[in-house]
Amino acid sequence: MREWGYAVLRQHFVTSSVRLSAVSVLGAGIGWLALILYPLFVLPIPGWTVCFVGLSGMLLIAIVTFGMASKKLPTSSEPVEAVNLEARRGEPAVWLVAHLDSKGQRLSLRGRVMAVIAFGLGSAVVIGALAVRLFGPLPWWVALPVTVLALVGGGAMSLSAPRDDSPGAVDNATGIIAALVAASELADRTDVGVLVTDAEELGMEGARVWIGAVGTSASFVNFDGVDSIGRYRIAMHGGRGSTTAPAGARRALSAAIAAELEERGEEVKVGSLPPGILVDGVVLAKGGMPGVTVSRGNWSTLGVVHTARDAADRVDVRAAVVAGHAVAAAVRRALIDGAVPAP
Repeated sequence: MREWGYAVLRQHFVTSSVRLSAVSVLGAGIGWLALILYPLFVLPIPGWTVCFVGLSGMLLIAIVTFGMASKKLPTSSEPVEAVNLEARRGEPAVWLVAHLDSKGQRLSLRGRVMAVIAFGLGSAVVIGALAVRLFGPLPWWVALPVTVLALVGGGAMSLSAPRDDSPGAVDNATGIIAALVAASELADRTDVGVLVTDAEELGMEGARVWIGAVGTSASFVNFDGVDSIGRYRIAMHGGRGSTTAPAGARRALSAAIAAELEERGEEVKVGSLPPGILVDGVVLAKGGMPGVTVSRGNWSTLGVVHTARDAADRVDVRAAVVAGHAVAAAVRRALIDGAVPAP
């Protein structure tokens, strides 16, 4: 990036896997609570007692989880040294973003999506069962599937501890390639910056640290997971308190990128990310930056990400190169047309 004329800054910070530990505690807590509630659902005891136990348990789990995630409760997580890279030639109106870290887990990303869905449904049916339990004991054949669903979802959610056994070819070496391709083509512009975040896999910590320090309202294009199979996906993120102009910039970027990809003969879907998939764009948007995340893949891709199978021998990087070229052309068009305002 220095050879292309960018001034590169390093932002060092220390973080930990405490947010992932909080997710594990949340899942384990709901699973154990479901086991405790099963006999209370079917035994002839007062309904208000069962509801008190259930709601108190949920409240306690929520307090502990929030306390851990917000780092207000002490934890034993090991500190992790990390560094963000920021490259610019002026005051960026658009940031090209990609994270450079990877992680392995006991669940693939596909497994996590399924776990989040099961967890959400399980928690909802437990609350519903508590409401019904006020009027009397539940038949065992009603209480059992409620318990099993919550137990499976919670148990799967508890498997969030990170491991260092995934090469990270799709997630996110391909994103880095796409961002660098776009950065090289836009190196003549002083209103485009590049942000390479670290610790994205530890709860988007790098993006949190960066947006907290910079506090910009510029737009962004985030590259995260550009597989060589499946279709391209563009997910829009709205900045907190966005005005009409930033919201318009977000839509303009999305439309321009989709058009550029389609002109290259690629299939594109504009829509939200599957449940359970969190990216840096979510954090940047909450910090006031409107933008989009560009990815590519299918159900098979999700089964590889966060596993040892996410290796370079199954990925053709040409898809990432195409994404970089398309985004560069779209950003240039949006800046020239004034669809993306200065921050």
